[in-house]
Amino acid sequence: MESYESKLQSLIEKNNKIVILTAENRVSLRNIPEKLNQNFIDVGISEQNLIGIGAGLAKLGFLPIMHGMSAFLTMRAFEFIRTDLGYPSLPSVLVGTFNGLSATGNGTANGPTHQAIEDIALMRLVPNMTVVVPSDVSETLEILENISKLNGPLYIRDSNFGTLDIKREQFVWEENECIVKGDNVAILSYGTMLDICLKVSKKLSENSFSHAVYNMRFLKPIDKNILHEIFEKFKKIFIIEDHISIGALGSIVKEFAWENKKDNEIIFINLGENFFRPGNFDDAIQNTELASGKIYGKIIKS
Repeated sequence: MESYESKLQSLIEKNNKIVILTAENRVSLRNIPEKLNQNFIDVGISEQNLIGIGAGLAKLGFLPIMHGMSAFLTMRAFEFIRTDLGYPSLPSVLVGTFNGLSATGNGTANGPTHQAIEDIALMRLVPNMTVVVPSDVSETLEILENISKLNGPLYIRDSNFGTLDIKREQFVWEENECIVKGDNVAILSYGTMLDICLKVSKKLSENSFSHAVYNMRFLKPIDKNILHEIFEKFKKIFIIEDHISIGALGSIVKEFAWENKKDNEIIFINLGENFFRPGNFDDAIQNTELASGKIYGKIIKS
Protein backbone atom coordinates (compact mmCIF):
# COMPACT_ATOMS: atom_id res chain seq x y z
CA MET A 1 0.00 0.00 0.00
CA GLU A 2 1.35 3.40 -0.98
CA SER A 3 1.83 5.77 1.95
CA TYR A 4 0.14 9.15 2.28
CA GLU A 5 3.45 10.95 1.84
CA SER A 6 4.33 8.92 -1.25
CA LYS A 7 0.94 9.72 -2.78
CA LEU A 8 1.50 13.44 -2.29
CA GLN A 9 4.94 13.18 -3.89
CA SER A 10 3.61 11.26 -6.88
CA LEU A 11 0.76 13.77 -7.33
CA ILE A 12 3.23 16.66 -7.39
CA GLU A 13 5.47 14.82 -9.86
CA LYS A 14 2.48 14.68 -12.22
CA ASN A 15 1.26 18.19 -11.43
CA ASN A 16 3.72 20.71 -9.98
CA LYS A 17 0.84 23.14 -9.38
CA ILE A 18 -0.08 21.11 -6.27
CA VAL A 19 1.22 22.76 -3.09
CA ILE A 20 1.22 21.07 0.33
CA LEU A 21 0.51 23.41 3.26
CA THR A 22 0.24 22.83 6.99
CA ALA A 23 -0.39 24.82 10.15
CA GLU A 24 2.48 23.08 11.99
CA ASN A 25 0.57 19.79 11.81
CA ARG A 26 3.08 17.31 10.39
CA VAL A 27 1.54 14.11 11.72
CA SER A 28 1.37 12.61 8.22
CA LEU A 29 4.05 14.86 6.72
CA ARG A 30 7.17 13.95 8.71
CA ASN A 31 9.44 12.87 5.87
CA ILE A 32 8.61 14.98 2.85
CA PRO A 33 9.05 18.73 3.51
CA GLU A 34 12.66 18.76 2.30
CA LYS A 35 11.75 16.62 -0.69
CA LEU A 36 8.99 18.96 -1.85
CA ASN A 37 11.03 22.17 -1.55
CA GLN A 38 8.91 25.09 -2.87
CA ASN A 39 5.84 22.81 -3.02
CA PHE A 40 5.71 22.69 0.80
CA ILE A 41 4.71 25.57 3.10
CA ASP A 42 4.38 25.47 6.91
CA VAL A 43 2.59 28.63 8.08
CA GLY A 44 2.98 27.81 11.78
CA ILE A 45 0.11 27.73 14.26
CA SER A 46 -2.11 30.13 12.32
CA GLU A 47 -5.00 28.38 10.62
CA GLN A 48 -6.53 31.61 9.27
CA ASN A 49 -3.26 32.35 7.47
CA LEU A 50 -3.21 28.78 6.19
CA ILE A 51 -6.56 29.28 4.46
CA GLY A 52 -5.71 32.77 3.25
CA ILE A 53 -2.44 31.65 1.69
CA GLY A 54 -4.10 28.56 0.22
CA ALA A 55 -6.87 30.69 -1.27
CA GLY A 56 -4.32 33.04 -2.81
CA LEU A 57 -2.48 30.11 -4.38
CA ALA A 58 -5.75 28.71 -5.71
CA LYS A 59 -6.59 32.07 -7.28
CA LEU A 60 -3.23 31.90 -9.08
CA GLY A 61 -4.03 28.48 -10.52
CA PHE A 62 -2.33 26.26 -7.93
CA LEU A 63 -4.09 23.40 -6.11
CA PRO A 64 -3.44 23.76 -2.36
CA ILE A 65 -3.75 20.76 -0.02
CA MET A 66 -4.00 22.28 3.47
CA HIS A 67 -3.46 20.27 6.67
CA GLY A 68 -4.52 21.03 10.22
CA MET A 69 -6.15 19.52 13.28
CA SER A 70 -9.85 19.39 12.41
CA ALA A 71 -10.97 21.39 15.44
CA PHE A 72 -8.73 24.34 14.61
CA LEU A 73 -9.00 24.00 10.84
CA THR A 74 -12.80 24.04 10.70
CA MET A 75 -13.62 26.27 13.69
CA ARG A 76 -10.79 28.76 14.08
CA ALA A 77 -10.63 29.36 10.32
CA PHE A 78 -14.32 28.89 9.49
CA GLU A 79 -14.91 32.44 8.22
CA PHE A 80 -11.87 32.19 5.97
CA ILE A 81 -13.01 28.83 4.58
CA ARG A 82 -16.49 30.18 3.94
CA THR A 83 -15.45 33.47 2.35
CA ASP A 84 -12.07 32.78 0.73
CA LEU A 85 -12.69 29.23 -0.53
CA GLY A 86 -16.46 28.68 -0.58
CA TYR A 87 -17.66 31.99 -2.00
CA PRO A 88 -15.37 31.92 -5.08
CA SER A 89 -15.65 28.08 -5.22
CA LEU A 90 -11.89 27.61 -5.44
CA PRO A 91 -10.57 24.10 -6.13
CA SER A 92 -8.69 23.31 -2.91
CA VAL A 93 -8.32 20.54 -0.35
CA LEU A 94 -8.65 20.72 3.45
CA VAL A 95 -7.31 17.69 5.33
CA GLY A 96 -8.47 17.62 8.97
CA THR A 97 -6.92 15.23 11.48
CA PHE A 98 -7.84 14.15 15.05
CA ASN A 99 -11.57 14.37 14.64
CA GLY A 100 -14.36 12.60 16.47
CA LEU A 101 -12.89 10.46 19.25
CA SER A 102 -9.48 9.88 17.65
CA ALA A 103 -6.62 11.05 19.85
CA THR A 104 -2.89 11.37 19.40
CA GLY A 105 -0.88 8.40 18.28
CA ASN A 106 1.15 8.13 21.51
CA GLY A 107 -1.86 7.00 23.56
CA THR A 108 -2.48 10.31 25.28
CA ALA A 109 -5.68 12.31 25.20
CA ASN A 110 -5.96 15.63 23.38
CA GLY A 111 -8.76 17.10 25.47
CA PRO A 112 -12.00 18.70 24.25
CA THR A 113 -10.32 21.76 22.68
CA HIS A 114 -8.42 19.56 20.22
CA GLN A 115 -11.23 17.19 19.22
CA ALA A 116 -13.62 18.01 16.38
CA ILE A 117 -17.13 16.71 16.93
CA GLU A 118 -18.88 19.54 15.05
CA ASP A 119 -16.70 19.72 11.93
CA ILE A 120 -19.01 17.96 9.46
CA ALA A 121 -21.91 20.22 10.39
CA LEU A 122 -19.72 23.28 9.84
CA MET A 123 -18.30 22.16 6.51
CA ARG A 124 -21.75 21.16 5.22
CA LEU A 125 -22.82 24.77 5.81
CA VAL A 126 -20.35 26.11 3.25
CA PRO A 127 -21.82 26.40 -0.28
CA ASN A 128 -19.74 24.64 -2.96
CA MET A 129 -17.96 22.50 -0.32
CA THR A 130 -17.57 18.72 -0.83
CA VAL A 131 -17.32 16.69 2.39
CA VAL A 132 -15.82 13.20 2.40
CA VAL A 133 -14.81 10.94 5.30
CA PRO A 134 -12.44 8.10 4.43
CA SER A 135 -12.37 5.09 6.74
CA ASP A 136 -8.68 4.32 6.24
CA VAL A 137 -5.58 5.41 4.35
CA SER A 138 -6.50 3.43 1.22
CA GLU A 139 -9.69 5.49 0.84
CA THR A 140 -7.79 8.70 1.53
CA LEU A 141 -5.40 7.87 -1.33
CA GLU A 142 -8.35 7.15 -3.65
CA ILE A 143 -9.81 10.54 -2.80
CA LEU A 144 -6.51 12.30 -3.50
CA GLU A 145 -6.29 10.51 -6.83
CA ASN A 146 -9.52 12.26 -7.83
CA ILE A 147 -8.81 15.85 -6.75
CA SER A 148 -8.35 16.96 -10.36
CA LYS A 149 -12.17 16.68 -10.59
CA LEU A 150 -12.73 19.45 -8.06
CA ASN A 151 -14.56 22.63 -9.05
CA GLY A 152 -14.68 23.90 -5.47
CA PRO A 153 -13.22 23.19 -2.00
CA LEU A 154 -13.05 19.70 -0.52
CA TYR A 155 -12.94 18.79 3.19
CA ILE A 156 -11.38 15.41 4.00
CA ARG A 157 -12.10 14.30 7.56
CA ASP A 158 -9.03 12.08 7.77
CA SER A 159 -9.46 8.93 9.83
CA ASN A 160 -5.79 8.54 10.90
CA PHE A 161 -6.30 4.79 10.47
CA GLY A 162 -4.16 2.24 8.64
CA THR A 163 -5.72 -0.04 6.03
CA LEU A 164 -8.88 -1.94 7.01
CA ASP A 165 -8.86 -5.61 6.05
CA ILE A 166 -12.09 -5.58 4.02
CA LYS A 167 -13.17 -6.29 0.49
CA ARG A 168 -14.24 -3.05 -1.15
CA GLU A 169 -16.17 -2.18 -4.24
CA GLN A 170 -14.31 -0.19 -6.88
CA PHE A 171 -13.98 3.40 -5.71
CA VAL A 172 -16.29 5.80 -7.58
CA TRP A 173 -16.20 9.54 -6.93
CA GLU A 174 -19.27 10.79 -5.00
CA GLU A 175 -20.59 7.25 -4.48
CA ASN A 176 -20.93 5.35 -1.20
CA GLU A 177 -20.70 1.58 -0.87
CA CYS A 178 -22.16 -1.49 0.78
CA ILE A 179 -19.42 -3.34 2.69
CA VAL A 180 -21.55 -6.13 4.19
CA LYS A 181 -24.64 -7.39 2.37
CA GLY A 182 -27.63 -8.74 4.26
CA ASP A 183 -31.22 -8.22 5.32
CA ASN A 184 -33.10 -7.26 8.49
CA VAL A 185 -31.35 -3.95 9.36
CA ALA A 186 -28.97 -1.48 7.70
CA ILE A 187 -26.00 0.03 9.55
CA LEU A 188 -24.73 3.33 8.13
CA SER A 189 -21.44 4.83 9.23
CA TYR A 190 -18.16 6.36 8.05
CA GLY A 191 -14.58 7.18 9.03
CA THR A 192 -13.11 5.67 12.19
CA MET A 193 -16.53 4.39 13.25
CA LEU A 194 -16.72 2.09 10.23
CA ASP A 195 -14.09 -0.15 11.83
CA ILE A 196 -16.17 -0.29 15.04
CA CYS A 197 -19.27 -1.14 12.99
CA LEU A 198 -17.41 -3.95 11.23
CA LYS A 199 -16.49 -5.43 14.61
CA VAL A 200 -20.18 -5.25 15.54
CA SER A 201 -21.02 -6.81 12.17
CA LYS A 202 -18.74 -9.77 12.84
CA LYS A 203 -20.47 -10.46 16.15
CA LEU A 204 -23.91 -10.10 14.55
CA SER A 205 -22.93 -12.61 11.86
CA GLU A 206 -21.67 -15.05 14.50
CA ASN A 207 -25.18 -14.90 15.96
CA SER A 208 -26.84 -15.34 12.53
CA PHE A 209 -28.33 -11.85 12.60
CA SER A 210 -28.62 -10.76 8.97
CA HIS A 211 -27.67 -7.13 8.35
CA ALA A 212 -25.95 -4.77 5.94
CA VAL A 213 -23.16 -2.27 6.58
CA TYR A 214 -22.81 0.82 4.41
CA ASN A 215 -19.75 3.04 4.15
CA MET A 216 -21.22 6.55 3.82
CA ARG A 217 -17.93 8.28 3.02
CA PHE A 218 -19.41 10.98 0.75
CA LEU A 219 -21.59 13.20 2.93
CA LYS A 220 -21.84 16.23 0.66
CA PRO A 221 -23.09 15.85 -1.92
CA ILE A 222 -24.83 12.82 -0.44
CA ASP A 223 -25.19 9.73 -2.61
CA LYS A 224 -28.99 9.78 -2.99
CA ASN A 225 -29.07 6.62 -5.12
CA ILE A 226 -27.74 4.48 -2.30
CA LEU A 227 -30.11 6.14 0.21
CA HIS A 228 -33.07 5.27 -2.04
CA GLU A 229 -31.76 1.70 -2.15
CA ILE A 230 -31.43 1.54 1.65
CA PHE A 231 -34.88 3.00 2.36
CA GLU A 232 -36.51 0.64 -0.14
CA LYS A 233 -34.85 -2.47 1.31
CA PHE A 234 -34.74 -1.87 5.07
CA LYS A 235 -37.50 -0.91 7.49
CA LYS A 236 -34.97 -0.27 10.25
CA ILE A 237 -31.84 1.85 9.75
CA PHE A 238 -29.05 2.53 12.28
CA ILE A 239 -26.94 5.68 11.89
CA ILE A 240 -23.66 5.46 13.83
CA GLU A 241 -21.21 8.38 13.97
CA ASP A 242 -18.64 10.09 16.21
CA HIS A 243 -20.18 13.53 15.85
CA ILE A 244 -22.81 15.53 17.69
CA SER A 245 -26.39 14.75 16.72
CA ILE A 246 -26.82 17.91 14.64
CA GLY A 247 -25.53 18.43 11.13
CA ALA A 248 -23.83 15.20 10.10
CA LEU A 249 -25.09 11.87 8.70
CA GLY A 250 -28.06 11.67 11.07
CA SER A 251 -29.30 15.05 9.90
CA ILE A 252 -28.64 14.16 6.26
CA VAL A 253 -30.69 10.97 6.51
CA LYS A 254 -33.53 12.74 8.36
CA GLU A 255 -33.61 15.43 5.67
CA PHE A 256 -33.70 12.77 2.96
CA ALA A 257 -36.48 10.83 4.70
CA TRP A 258 -38.61 13.97 5.13
CA GLU A 259 -38.07 15.16 1.56
CA ASN A 260 -38.99 11.72 0.17
CA LYS A 261 -41.87 11.03 2.59
CA LYS A 262 -40.23 7.93 4.08
CA ASP A 263 -41.46 6.47 7.36
CA ASN A 264 -38.73 3.87 8.01
CA GLU A 265 -37.58 3.53 11.61
CA ILE A 266 -34.25 5.33 12.05
CA ILE A 267 -32.11 4.81 15.17
CA PHE A 268 -29.33 7.32 15.86
CA ILE A 269 -26.22 6.39 17.84
CA ASN A 270 -23.93 9.40 18.18
CA LEU A 271 -22.56 11.88 20.73
CA GLY A 272 -25.92 13.58 21.19
CA GLU A 273 -25.49 17.20 22.25
CA ASN A 274 -22.62 16.38 24.58
CA PHE A 275 -18.89 16.79 24.82
CA PHE A 276 -17.14 13.54 25.64
CA ARG A 277 -14.73 12.51 28.37
CA PRO A 278 -11.21 12.84 26.91
CA GLY A 279 -8.96 9.81 26.68
CA ASN A 280 -7.17 7.71 24.10
CA PHE A 281 -9.50 6.27 21.48
CA ASP A 282 -10.26 2.98 23.25
CA ASP A 283 -10.90 4.65 26.60
CA ALA A 284 -12.88 7.58 25.22
CA ILE A 285 -15.23 5.39 23.22
CA GLN A 286 -16.11 3.27 26.27
CA ASN A 287 -17.63 6.36 27.91
CA THR A 288 -20.04 6.91 25.02
CA GLU A 289 -22.84 4.97 23.33
CA LEU A 290 -20.38 4.20 20.50
CA ALA A 291 -18.62 1.28 22.20
CA SER A 292 -19.02 -1.84 20.06
CA GLY A 293 -20.75 -3.80 22.83
CA LYS A 294 -23.35 -1.09 23.33
CA ILE A 295 -24.00 -0.80 19.60
CA TYR A 296 -24.33 -4.57 19.29
CA GLY A 297 -26.80 -4.69 22.18
CA LYS A 298 -29.05 -2.07 20.62
CA ILE A 299 -29.04 -3.75 17.21
CA ILE A 300 -29.54 -7.33 18.40
CA LYS A 301 -32.53 -6.23 20.50
CA SER A 302 -34.14 -4.29 17.68
